Amino acid sequence: MGTLRKFLAKPEFSILLILAAMLVLAAVLQRNFFEAKSLGRTLNAFTPLILLAMGQAVVIISGGLDLSAGSALSLLTCVLTSVMHKASPETGAYAIAAALAVAIAMGIVNGIGMGYLRIPSVIATFATSYIWLGAALFLRPTPGGESVAWFKLFYDVKGYAKAPPALKACAVFVPPALVLVLIGCLFWLFISRTRTGRYIYAVGSNNTSAYESGIDTAMIQLRACVINSVFIFLAALFFVGQNQSGDARMGDPLTLRAIAAAVVGGIALAGGRGSVFFALIGALILSLVNKIIFFANIPYPYQTLVSGVIVIGAIASSLAYTFYSRKSMTRRGKLA
Repeated sequence: MGTLRKFLAKPEFSILLILAAMLVLAAVLQRNFFEAKSLGRTLNAFTPLILLAMGQAVVIISGGLDLSAGSALSLLTCVLTSVMHKASPETGAYAIAAALAVAIAMGIVNGIGMGYLRIPSVIATFATSYIWLGAALFLRPTPGGESVAWFKLFYDVKGYAKAPPALKACAVFVPPALVLVLIGCLFWLFISRTRTGRYIYAVGSNNTSAYESGIDTAMIQLRACVINSVFIFLAALFFVGQNQSGDARMGDPLTLRAIAAAVVGGIALAGGRGSVFFALIGALILSLVNKIIFFANIPYPYQTLVSGVIVIGAIASSLAYTFYSRKSMTRRGKLA
């Protein structure tokens, strides 16, 4: 009973309640919301933000903030579509290797700025966002480029004519978007069970204490940035599979949305607290807000205002629920 009370007092429970309420409201407004085709389209729409929010959560937990995530995503789509050529299917593999190398390099650059040069993360990543944007515009001044046909597998297995029938049948139950999210979840699950995962929380909680305890705080922040880059890389694979092209401005709207999704999911901006998996929940909530606004037929000029009010309300209700739950538990403890 005591364990249940502790769970009910955690912010994670209130976040799950908010998600449940959003799902019910979305189902009421969109009658076919839980149909297979509708769920597939919804998942496709939500996947990029989910992956970016999970990566952003790792950086925030380590005590930083990545304002370059959107530009990094755009650059990776440009790299992928610049290396690939439709006439040569094998160039898809070269493009994946090149994009992964660029993603890791971007993570290292951000990590060096934040960890070793001690530049505040907001300033460091704001500066690198312009570097990534400049490189993306150099590769792809206008949206376009080439993508090999099999790259559609990252978005829609049925859209790739040469996909084996068995693979197409499996995609009905496990769509490619879900596979990418599961890869991201398994990747973080593995990292979280290592020293790096534990040290990320320690560095975010108190950088000085972690350093005095013998932790290489600069290296941990660098690793957090590289982990974030892997999530951005997965999102880039999805985007290119979906659009079959690259765009230097594609990720611009997603940077602040990813940060907001992480916060809605209970990630403390001060660092050291929160769950990367609940950043996924936060991304779902934030994405459902947009879907609810659309199906509620709210006039376009008011959509951004209503979206902001709902997000603030979700965060406030989560904090209020946690405060009153803990206060109630403290009173019961005193009475006992």
